[in-house]
Amino acid sequence: MKELHKAIQEQNIRPLYLFYGTERFLLRQTVDMLIEQVAPGDNPFNLERINCETASINELITSANTLPFFAERKLIIADNCPWFANQKKNKNQDDSDEEPAAEPDLEALCTYCKDPAPTTVLVFIAGETVNKVRRVYKAAAKSGTVQEFTALKGNSAILWLDEQLRRYARKMSVPAKQQLLLYCDYNCTLVNNELAKLDAYTYGRDEITLEDIEDVVSSNQTASIFNLTDHVVAGDLAKALRALEQVVLNDAPESIIPRLADHFQTLYIVKQMQRQGYNTREMLAATGKSHPFVIEKAGKQAGKYSEAQLMKAMETLLTADRKFKTGVSDIMNAIETAIIQICLMLAARRGS
Repeated sequence: MKELHKAIQEQNIRPLYLFYGTERFLLRQTVDMLIEQVAPGDNPFNLERINCETASINELITSANTLPFFAERKLIIADNCPWFANQKKNKNQDDSDEEPAAEPDLEALCTYCKDPAPTTVLVFIAGETVNKVRRVYKAAAKSGTVQEFTALKGNSAILWLDEQLRRYARKMSVPAKQQLLLYCDYNCTLVNNELAKLDAYTYGRDEITLEDIEDVVSSNQTASIFNLTDHVVAGDLAKALRALEQVVLNDAPESIIPRLADHFQTLYIVKQMQRQGYNTREMLAATGKSHPFVIEKAGKQAGKYSEAQLMKAMETLLTADRKFKTGVSDIMNAIETAIIQICLMLAARRGS
């Protein structure tokens, strides 16, 4: 993606793009960059958006072959493109076939993609996945640029956040960046929304601190469950119960015990693997986590407790889950009892 952005900024722009993936905020950012470079200003003749759920392929191709109006190039954003995804096979189609018998319109699109108009920049916006064996995909990939937008991880997420901070003319420490990304579950849309709040909250200051993030971001849905697990692991009962109140405002109570159990299981696995000398990449694979910062944080938390205590915490949560599911206890009573038992046990360990 970095190379794509650099090429766009340097006006090395292709006549055809295919964008898809789960991280739609990054996708929209890239489209905005193309608009700025190809069709700046408010000229409606050289920037066109076409909804491909309602417009036909022939309409799209006709528009793409139309010359720009008093400009070198024009830009067409083709939203909601269905032609690059998997298609259901008909009853006569063999499993070995790449795709159903081609439709004339789709063949016309393939033909256009093989030889796109040089005065048009056509951007296909597809869904979260594409079928790379389809002829239309292959034609687009050969003549243009295909870019998948996925969730950012590790250093890539930090570098992207640095870019957003420069736009706000703000600074942030590495721990603060990591905490913000974690609280937002590395979702760029959430990060962008929280940055706007933080910018207003810290007006007049150059730096956004970890304390600011705790004040502003910790109340969102993702951050709330992280706060709860952190307070439970720290053995801080009062803060844990307050965090629980915040969590149930946004999350179903039934999701809390599994989330807590998953966190303690991660601590247990990380503690064992650290003792055996495994590296971060191996721990990420073993725990199913995506981000190194999660493993780093888990290692620090797990280091305060024995494997037996972590196992006891998991057993306590399992018992709470069983009581709820068998009707012995209601869900909130089961959660609160488990949190109290774990916090008292871990606080005792911390004090010994």
